[in-house]
Amino acid sequence: MFSRKMLAKMIDFTVLRPDLTREAIIDVAQTALNYHFAALVVQPYWIRVVARELRGSDVKICCPVGFPFGTTTIATKVIEAKGAIAGGATELDVMINLGALKSHKLKTVRQDLQEVVYVAKSARLTQEGAGEIMVKLGVECGYLTDDELKAACEIGRDCGIDFIKTCSGYGPRGATLDDIRKIRSVVGREIGVKASGGIGTLRDASKMLDAGANRIGATAAVSIVDEAPDDDDDNGGRRRRRRRRTTPEGE
Repeated sequence: MFSRKMLAKMIDFTVLRPDLTREAIIDVAQTALNYHFAALVVQPYWIRVVARELRGSDVKICCPVGFPFGTTTIATKVIEAKGAIAGGATELDVMINLGALKSHKLKTVRQDLQEVVYVAKSARLTQEGAGEIMVKLGVECGYLTDDELKAACEIGRDCGIDFIKTCSGYGPRGATLDDIRKIRSVVGREIGVKASGGIGTLRDASKMLDAGANRIGATAAVSIVDEAPDDDDDNGGRRRRRRRRTTPEGE
């Protein structure tokens, strides 16, 4: 069983509802700080706001690119990635171009991803104060055949991405244990696997981690961590942190 501290550092707190106000986003950032999540994922518009709130903390700032189905142009994804990094993002969740992948336009899929990875990897050379930018590739498993998933993972691996992410939360279904195992069978242990979509309980998260995921994306991050044993209580008591209630959606 993972302790709260260990578990929180494997979770991306995902807050992608389009109707949240600035006040709600600041509240979410404070929650991310209190729980020390691995990252806070917000819409591009809010990156600068959360960057100010999380400055100097151990919580990474993650921005979606080409969200949710990757069907924007390559040029648009490049602009999104540059804008996110300039605003303070330290991780990018870039969605694969599902239409191109399913049309067997693998050269387009590869170029799409290569351009975003290039933006991320060159950021430390072109932007003062920018550190390493992590890139996670969302493949939306629910739309893909086994062959398409394999091709997507191979392209991501070859392009130098850091994680394969199972789902956006807006596809036909969430992550499954089979998804995790299939991705791991392609990428091995060198690349991270992020399980996202439909993960709402500690039991869900633990199963994904046991299957081979090493990052969880969830809107229910707070309740998942609150189910875990308290780091300061050998009997597994639960310490509730003060927070405002938010009901974000997206993963």
